[in-house]
Amino acid sequence: MNWLIVFLLAIGFSNLVGDLETSPSSYRVDYLASECPDGVPGQFSVCADESVGGEGGSSDGSGEVPMRECKYFANGTIDVPTMTVITAWVPVGSRPCIGDEVAEADSSSGTSMTAEEIEIRDRFTALAERPTAGWSPGSEVEFGDEIELHVQASTEVISGTLLGRSAQIRFRPVSARWELSTGKDLFGFHRTLAFSSPGSYWAKAYVAYEVDYKYSSGNWVYQAAGWELGANKLTIAVIERERRTLLVG
Repeated sequence: MNWLIVFLLAIGFSNLVGDLETSPSSYRVDYLASECPDGVPGQFSVCADESVGGEGGSSDGSGEVPMRECKYFANGTIDVPTMTVITAWVPVGSRPCIGDEVAEADSSSGTSMTAEEIEIRDRFTALAERPTAGWSPGSEVEFGDEIELHVQASTEVISGTLLGRSAQIRFRPVSARWELSTGKDLFGFHRTLAFSSPGSYWAKAYVAYEVDYKYSSGNWVYQAAGWELGANKLTIAVIERERRTLLVG
């Protein structure tokens, strides 16, 4: 008799799972991706939330509901063992599964989190490569002679995943400026200048970036963030070469 009850329970829950799999429109899945609030220059993060509700269709326009493999006991629970364990594919968030963390009860209401309140959060972070500066001729230069300052920065596209879907973050250098120890500022990725007297000078470049991101099959979100990254500081030795005077007698 016990075996018969277990068998009937198994059939009943298997039929229930079949109904869930063939009726995905009975669940609502909301996707939301946005810039994480704690970004810093050189680092950008995209945060995504996925919430599963009771009714309605997928809000991302795909009409598809994400599924997961789920195991639970024949009595429908995950904490009261039976001799039979059901394995089925179910909509994400539709029911607890063996191995899931059990939501703690809300002491104020005495109820635990329901399927409609389940949210899944994920984060994708990318780091921008810092720009690299240089100058030529690169060793020492005589005062009055021109030198060239240059800073190298390129567009980077970094790929990753958010909630199992593709995500991309793009860093775009848009402008550059130079701070000099003389107190003068220059603008541009390549600049020339000359020093009017010997000495030890320094120059430091700052590159302004705009940050875009893209999630799943959506369009690029442009200028989600913007900041400057400093390049390495350049030390420039400006000398006065010794000149010999030829006397003709």
